Amino acid sequence: MLVVVNKSTSVNNDEVETMTRACATQLRLHASPLWGLLPVPVVYYPADAQAPPGAIVLGVFDDSDQEGALGWHTEDPDGTQYGRIFAKPVLDNGGDALTKDLSVASVLSHEVLEWYVDPRCNGWWDNGKGKLYAAEVCDPVESDSYVINVTHGDQPATPVTVSNFVTPAWGDPQAHQGATLDYLTRCQQPFEMTTGGYVIVRTGSKEKQVFGEKYPEWRRGMKRSITGRTSRRDGQAESAGT
Repeated sequence: MLVVVNKSTSVNNDEVETMTRACATQLRLHASPLWGLLPVPVVYYPADAQAPPGAIVLGVFDDSDQEGALGWHTEDPDGTQYGRIFAKPVLDNGGDALTKDLSVASVLSHEVLEWYVDPRCNGWWDNGKGKLYAAEVCDPVESDSYVINVTHGDQPATPVTVSNFVTPAWGDPQAHQGATLDYLTRCQQPFEMTTGGYVIVRTGSKEKQVFGEKYPEWRRGMKRSITGRTSRRDGQAESAGT
């Protein structure tokens, strides 16, 4: 089970509950069928102390703990998985809680999906030409989002933006022509990113960050903290000798 809790004063509990429901719908109806994985519950709790034993907790916070970071998830040496989403960098750069292309909801969706496909932050895709691509399902199409409508009883539905994501075919150099490479079908070939996307590429022991031409400058440092996925992948790749 993935539990989302709100520790932010910039977005309220109702907004976090609404975006959690959108992420649960996306995982169950969109990501799970395309990835061939069993869906897992994504549930809002008022406090992490109320989360069931063994649940993975994603907390929504105000301020980023690294420059430019919107969110991350990781695994401690003891195997404890957890994550954080940061509201203020989104709001300070023109986003909102739920409805804009850049929203706190879309960042939460990004982290939920990347945890779902690669919970231990150690997956790589081999392009068959000597390069490994980090198995980050939202990074290559990071700036693309779409709407899921969340209903609240008899109230009008709330439109919530969630992140686009790539499919298994994106990381398959032998994917057949016409295969669905990402949910919004923006990519035309495996290992391609959109103009607002980002990928981590390893060649031998060397790593390179590649950004799309429209990737925001203020976000380029977001993968480099000690808790970030890039740092964790560095250790994984080095220990594997790649």
